[in-house]
Amino acid sequence: MSVIYLLSKEASVRKVGGRLRVERGCEVLQSVPIHDVTCLVASRCAHVSMPVIFDLMDVHAGIFFVDGRGRIVGQVEGKALSWERSQRQARMFADAEMQAELIRQILREKMTEEMKILKLYARKRSNETLAKLAREIQNYRAHLARESEPNVLRGLEGMAARMYFDGFPEILDEKLWPWHGRNRRPPRDPVNALLSYGYAFLEREVRLAVIGAGLDGRIGFLHANNGRKDSLIFDLMELFRQPLIDRLVLKLLNRGQFRPEAFEVSDELGCRLTLAGRREWIADYETFMCRPYQEYGGRTPRVWLQQRVQVFAGELARQAQPEAEGDACDI
Repeated sequence: MSVIYLLSKEASVRKVGGRLRVERGCEVLQSVPIHDVTCLVASRCAHVSMPVIFDLMDVHAGIFFVDGRGRIVGQVEGKALSWERSQRQARMFADAEMQAELIRQILREKMTEEMKILKLYARKRSNETLAKLAREIQNYRAHLARESEPNVLRGLEGMAARMYFDGFPEILDEKLWPWHGRNRRPPRDPVNALLSYGYAFLEREVRLAVIGAGLDGRIGFLHANNGRKDSLIFDLMELFRQPLIDRLVLKLLNRGQFRPEAFEVSDELGCRLTLAGRREWIADYETFMCRPYQEYGGRTPRVWLQQRVQVFAGELARQAQPEAEGDACDI
């Protein structure tokens, strides 16, 4: 599986035989068999021909158009949604009991991953502050089983998240990476900028997985279904923020693979990666996502994420069997 990025000026892609060739000026950057391409990510300054777009649609590859922060501003999906499946998904998520249980499952796993990161660095640094924060998150996690009101559950998640991010000054070198809490829209410091950029990449991964699983990304259960964003995408992203993006960001910063010079600041845009910084992130990110690791069951993080979403879709399908009259695959 290959992802093609067209984020810099003069970057272009064209079809040569059965391959897509990525070029910048006269330089060939990448040549990939078209059937190996899972998606193409293009910025406003990239050049993508209409024949390439049609060829990608033929192989059900997603096409994502992103802004300078990596955020998706539009997409072309490789597969069509089923209206019947979308209706069934909406009815299931509207059930109060099912909604509460799904929220508990997502938040229970998210808090577990937050605790894992804090405990990991607590052991590495012999840091009691991090160990204490992990114990406080464990208390919030225990409260989940006793609550069923969605807003109360969301409140517990918010309190646990504050405890988690309170640990970042103990994990990072504060002289290089000062931390004053999570902030965004726009990020005001390099760590928040790198987290937000990473989450934008994660959103694309989850969108592809949701499309592949036949789910409707617009209809969720944790985030509001108000039409302003695709709720299910952001619901399922909560499963992967800590085990994928946060772990990678903290590792890269602690290993010195990024320096403060990789970021730029403006009053209008806040803090963001420079072009060279974005290229470095893409290289590190793709290396990480395409390499098998034991903590992901010997799979690559990308395959692990996709299989997790498939499992989620399969669980929904099994619960929908009575309504679907035995058609467990049609959700």
